[in-house]
Amino acid sequence: MNLQRVCCLVTLSQVMKVASLRGFQSVAVLARDKRAELRLNTAVVYRCCSTVQGEVRVRFAPSPTGFLHLGGLRTALYNYIFAKKYGGTFILRLEDTDQNRLVPGAAESIEDMLEWAGIPPDESPRRGGPLGPYLQSQRLDLYSRIAQELVERGHGYYCFCSPQRLELLKREALRAGQTPRYDNRCRHLRADQVQAKLAQGALHVIRFRLEAGVEPFQDLIFGWNRHEVAQVEGDPVVIKADGFPTYHLANIVDDHYMNISHVLRGSEWLISTSKHLLMYRALGWQPPTFGHLPLLMNSDGSKLSKRQGDIFIEYFCREGVLPEALLDITTNCGSGFTSKR
Repeated sequence: MNLQRVCCLVTLSQVMKVASLRGFQSVAVLARDKRAELRLNTAVVYRCCSTVQGEVRVRFAPSPTGFLHLGGLRTALYNYIFAKKYGGTFILRLEDTDQNRLVPGAAESIEDMLEWAGIPPDESPRRGGPLGPYLQSQRLDLYSRIAQELVERGHGYYCFCSPQRLELLKREALRAGQTPRYDNRCRHLRADQVQAKLAQGALHVIRFRLEAGVEPFQDLIFGWNRHEVAQVEGDPVVIKADGFPTYHLANIVDDHYMNISHVLRGSEWLISTSKHLLMYRALGWQPPTFGHLPLLMNSDGSKLSKRQGDIFIEYFCREGVLPEALLDITTNCGSGFTSKR
């Protein structure tokens, strides 16, 4: 692991570790005033992937398709402490675009649990803020406008393929032992064909045109990465048939318009980052700095599952676990410290 990545990891981990030992209410003070005690070399951190330039704005953006669990709490905690360390802003944004899977009460509970844990957002659906709304379902006009921009610039197109055809493509790929992918058929429709189908009211989605030539990017934790997504994936949907955006479009649009400087999220999104950078490039936008956090795992190495009732923060709250104790546990998970407390 190179020096730059070590600096980033140590910076975040040390702040979290000392904060948990000293009492979480003192996190902001520690991050601001105790840099010598934490042995943070600010000059080195500034050189680390140019990570801190200008105002720091980070976001925790869960989907209210479930309640806040340990993995989500840790991601929120990293973002909260990073913001406080650099005098920045911590934003809660709820990505509620998958309307069929929304869980009643989850949106309110997520913000409740962040407040209970002592890491309240500065801007959120409940608190408001200058760059809201903070519910994606209230930003549909913006996503539609940006998707139209992609189409007009030649980076997006209308797709009229039926669910039945897409399912057939998937089955044929699996039968051949291949990874299912869209064959980009509608890329090649002529403008008059597209207009005729739209005039007929044909059901459609909007897809983003993936191109070769992905530029490498430096992740704050995983270092240099590059995924030639056009070689292994079909063109992704950015606006669904119901008019709602997919994660890939809504995510970059909101990060851009909310002035997000750093995206600290789970490592499951690392492979999608090259795709997102292609979209930033197509729109002529400056991307944020990315840092992908390793996932929390069970002791047997398996992924945490929402079917495990004891991973939800509400469970610990009901059981009388103190927020400070839960944060102490969370900061030690995956931190690299060898303490067996």
